[in-house]
Amino acid sequence: MVVAKARGRHLYTVDGRRLVDFTSGVLVQNLGYSHKKFERYFERHRKNLPRNTYNMVSPLHVKASERLLKTMKNNPNAQKLLWAASGSEGVQKAMWTALKRYPHRNILAATRFGFHGKKGLAGDVTGDASPNPNVRFISFPLGEPQPAAYYQAELDALAAEFPGQIALLITEPYLGAKGSYHPPAWYHQLLQAWCNSHDIPFIFDEVQSCFGRTGNMYAFESYGVQPDLVVLGKGLANGEPAAAVAGRADLIDVLKYGEGSDTYSGATSACAAVCAALDVFEEEKIVKCARKAGKKLKAVLEILAKSFDFITEVRGEGMVYGIEMKDDATANQCVLEAYRATKRKGVHFLGPLAGKVLRVSPPLTITNDELEEALALLKKGWARVAT
Repeated sequence: MVVAKARGRHLYTVDGRRLVDFTSGVLVQNLGYSHKKFERYFERHRKNLPRNTYNMVSPLHVKASERLLKTMKNNPNAQKLLWAASGSEGVQKAMWTALKRYPHRNILAATRFGFHGKKGLAGDVTGDASPNPNVRFISFPLGEPQPAAYYQAELDALAAEFPGQIALLITEPYLGAKGSYHPPAWYHQLLQAWCNSHDIPFIFDEVQSCFGRTGNMYAFESYGVQPDLVVLGKGLANGEPAAAVAGRADLIDVLKYGEGSDTYSGATSACAAVCAALDVFEEEKIVKCARKAGKKLKAVLEILAKSFDFITEVRGEGMVYGIEMKDDATANQCVLEAYRATKRKGVHFLGPLAGKVLRVSPPLTITNDELEEALALLKKGWARVAT
């Protein structure tokens, strides 16, 4: 697909097709495309400032940091901010702080099947196998969860095997890349309680879930936890490259001057975009809108599941869902038929996740009429798959 322009919740291709966007550019442009207020505020915030602010600070940088931390008031551990240029870089920096804080601990605990990045320490704790001999994976609920005692026993066994050696535990709120698996809140609360009891930093990778995606500003609010470190990215800056780690001062402060910096972290455009996104979130009550849109999205997906027997399950929360198909071939065909639902209109999906799962993550600003439009187009396109 080659895009000629984007506006609101629609993408327009060079071959004249108009697509309802069900991706937000991989959960990035939560406000949609060419949002007039966002673009205007973005330009205002960065006006007359240098594009790069390495080894210097501007009032905008301070403002963005302070405003971001203020939105995390429900987590008292969000005391300081460490900027990064990408989500995986933010994950790596969060892990650095824990390893530097506890230099004699070498074991990295991670929940199985998470996606934290493709390289470095972030890549080491991704998936269910690691080239790093110090990584240990623990179970994440897939489908119907085991009793809490099952996960507690696994954690206790890990602590017994490596007493005083575990530097951190990292998890995603939900497994997006694995196929949209969303655990019960008590699971994350159990992880945090275990971390607290062993003085192990609890890292919540909210790169894809922050800024309203789960129905709250942050997923840690949705799951009722207060992580020691929260990694933010994607929707944080509505399309501009930006990421950050918010967390305990005693963890972030262990990094010496220059250890957590790089060329583009906290750049002017990133800070301007964060401030512009926060402006729009506040003025237009985006989280409240997302909750309303999430109810409609769920209803639309449930109608599709009842309409097509090749859909085996719909699962998710807020404004992020997965549609599981009967097999990989069907999932691939559904992406194509959604694109070419009619001669000039369609719906844009990411390629299938985990082989046969389609991710559904439209902009948080999508309207009921646009969701109805998508439903009609998908019914038309997927009818060809059913036959």
